[in-house]
Amino acid sequence: MLRGDGPARDARRDSGSRRGLAGLRERYREAGLSVILALLATIIFVVSPLAATGHLSGDVAEALRFGLAATAILIVTRSRLIGALVAATFVVSLACRLWLRSGAAGEALHLTNIGLTIAFDLAVAWTVAHAAFDGGRITVHRIMGAVILYLYIGLIFAGFYRLAAELLHPSFSGLASRGDLSGLLYFSLGVLTTSGGGGLTAVHPFIRSLVSLESVIGALYPATFLARLVTLHGAESAQGSDRREP
Repeated sequence: MLRGDGPARDARRDSGSRRGLAGLRERYREAGLSVILALLATIIFVVSPLAATGHLSGDVAEALRFGLAATAILIVTRSRLIGALVAATFVVSLACRLWLRSGAAGEALHLTNIGLTIAFDLAVAWTVAHAAFDGGRITVHRIMGAVILYLYIGLIFAGFYRLAAELLHPSFSGLASRGDLSGLLYFSLGVLTTSGGGGLTAVHPFIRSLVSLESVIGALYPATFLARLVTLHGAESAQGSDRREP
């Protein structure tokens, strides 16, 4: 056996592995958006209220967040930097949560954990936005990606409201506690969909500005970006039907 055969064989094996992962991403990238939508909807509409009422452990939400991170890194994202950011923010925020459960952490770590959770949500949202609004044929999976981004807007603003509730006083009127993420998420989605704040009222001027910004985004996003994708998908489907006709 020649001396250079071993390293050359290892290099070919590594190259083949990279091509295999790239092929997997290209094949299932758009389907990964639907997986993320299912996980995110479960976290927001099922796990969050059950955890708030004590009927479900917060570990379930962490497991679903791990699924979000894995799907975003392994299937959806094409950027190593964004993938590394998703992984780093998830791992560090998980470590912060475990430390907070020990009871030995202080207020600074609690605020850091909220900031890291927001950063994780932003990184996943960026990954989803790049996949949903990328060039090429518009599929149902990409429309689902646009829906994911809409939900992430509400989730990210809920994180900012939670951080503001910890730092700014008075922050909200009607909030059960400063750490009431379920209540703040309900408030955020109500503002985003213009259905109301659910009994909560923003008191601090800075939080009112955030509420106004989210309300504007919530009104414009479905009428522009989401509607554009649906229109393009319908036009492409109609063109495909015309081509199939004799």
